[in-house]
Amino acid sequence: MLEATLTLVIALLAVVPLWRVARRSRAALLGAVGGSAMALAIGWLTFVAEPERPWPVSHRPLIEPADGYVGSAKCRSCHPGEHASWHGSFHRTMTQLATRDVIEAEFDRLVLDWFDKQVVFEWRGDRLWVEFDRGGRNPAHVERPVEQTTGSHHFQVLWYSTGSQRELAPVPLCFKLEERIWLPLTAVFVLPPEFRDPPEPGAWNRNCHMCHATHVRPRVDIGVTDTHVTELGITCEACHGPGAEHVAANRNPARRYAQRLGDSPDATVVQPEHLGRARSAEVCGQCHSVNILRREHFDSWRQDGLKYRPGDELRDTNLVIDASSRGAPELVQTMRQNPHFFESSFWPDGQVRVSGREYNGLVASPCFDHGDPDRRLDCTSCHELHRAGDAGWRDDQLRPGMRGNAACTQCHTDYLDDDKLTAHTHHGSGSVGSNCYNCHMSHTSFGLMKAERSHQITSPNVKAELFTGRPNACNQCHLDRSLGWTAQHLEDNWGIVPPELDADQRDVSAAARWLLSGDAGQRVLAAWSMGWEPAQETAGRDWLAPYLARLLDDPYYVVRFNAARSLRSLGVVSELTDYDFLADAPVARGFGERVHTAWRDSYRGAARPTVLIRENGTVDAAFARLYARRDDRPVYLAE
Repeated sequence: MLEATLTLVIALLAVVPLWRVARRSRAALLGAVGGSAMALAIGWLTFVAEPERPWPVSHRPLIEPADGYVGSAKCRSCHPGEHASWHGSFHRTMTQLATRDVIEAEFDRLVLDWFDKQVVFEWRGDRLWVEFDRGGRNPAHVERPVEQTTGSHHFQVLWYSTGSQRELAPVPLCFKLEERIWLPLTAVFVLPPEFRDPPEPGAWNRNCHMCHATHVRPRVDIGVTDTHVTELGITCEACHGPGAEHVAANRNPARRYAQRLGDSPDATVVQPEHLGRARSAEVCGQCHSVNILRREHFDSWRQDGLKYRPGDELRDTNLVIDASSRGAPELVQTMRQNPHFFESSFWPDGQVRVSGREYNGLVASPCFDHGDPDRRLDCTSCHELHRAGDAGWRDDQLRPGMRGNAACTQCHTDYLDDDKLTAHTHHGSGSVGSNCYNCHMSHTSFGLMKAERSHQITSPNVKAELFTGRPNACNQCHLDRSLGWTAQHLEDNWGIVPPELDADQRDVSAAARWLLSGDAGQRVLAAWSMGWEPAQETAGRDWLAPYLARLLDDPYYVVRFNAARSLRSLGVVSELTDYDFLADAPVARGFGERVHTAWRDSYRGAARPTVLIRENGTVDAAFARLYARRDDRPVYLAE
């Protein structure tokens, strides 16, 4: 009833501008409309629409605006449309209190397995409790309330209070929303299989909050965890800066109307679109980049949080990591604590390797730093943060039409002409090969159990693959073709001189080599690519099963998961009934053998030498030879 009433009130305010501008505060509203019944209703809703949670707050981060931050509720009365679209976004639900209406899985009591240990969830009244035995550096029996959640798009991670002041720790199982299954938190990432325990207590207070809440004051030190936040989730002020001055200035209706009718931006608040391309992108880059705090800000961060505010220059306070950062003192110190920091985020040439770090890719792209400053590519060239009435928008917040070539032809106008486009791509108009993204922004980043577009605009390059191991765009679509085939086409069509290749690189499918001989990061990209519909349509589906089956007992759980998901897209279901990608290797291997046998017995296709398939459905001896060369060096890709 309350939500319906609030909706009606907002609708009325939209058509009665005076009432809308007057709803900045209860006092201003009553003064503007003379104490009418509508004013009283609006004033009442303003104060009770977001009631205080009846939970004790001594053992979770305290929600308390400070330092000029006022909270998103203050924005709603004057900006109902923007507030509504933000409220429907995944930014808002990045972190939430763990109430019944927030927890995605439905249960009263749930007993789950976590590597042969029990994890028990139970609702006790309106509070969710978890019980399990924690490992790691400080083993303990845990029976604590769940306080917060992180994520509501792909995964939902649960955080319990440790009982030590406001310290939070992650529950070892998280909920995967697409498949509606519980998974070990460490299995979500490309991590060696011995990594089973989740991050240590205090991870949210010291690290995760930076991109999952708004204006956090960690207040952490030895023996101290007294974290305060302005709001959970990524809220209005995360992008527009502290709002207190803006709210105070616009209590005056006359000023507000004059501002709306004028041409100049309101100087009391940050509007990213008015910052210029580079500075606007940094508003997104504060979270969507691999960056670390500059050393001179370490001490103040512990108490007061991050120094960066929207509109500032990000690099003044944060070192944005790239290949040129290796000697920076902050990075050297970080790598002493985490020797895998650089390789866990980047390919050897510095291209970002994990998802969610799109800013690193953007700023390394020629479209960002070349040409007319007013036409440079930035995040808002393709994405928009406010759009109402489109349920699909919230998935990736793309502008209309930006799933296709319009993202590129807004600047590269020559390719609006189909003849010029096909002359450039050497693929048919409307084909996946004439989709700019597929060649120039291919799926070479990985996170949250799937491949993502890199956001670094490049061109297919065989030399780059030989140097870095990063799959090239041509072979991510032409899965059945060799690197030699790609090198020849790049020379014939674009004049790129081919590098020297060995026999396997010249004659064997590049995707087959990634999957059989690559490291875990290459294998998982190959497994994902074999389930990508454009690649299946281009390269055919009838030869993929034995390759994906070979990964069902891979040492890395996330590789297994992607192999099974791609197999199911081929219709291989009966052989995968009851397959558990977390099973012991011998059990998982049995599923792979059954899939391979069923495929071989039903294969009726021709021999395909580049993918090592013989006419009778057996695989060439090179299949086993390449698999024996599998790169088993540890890989750490933790988004």
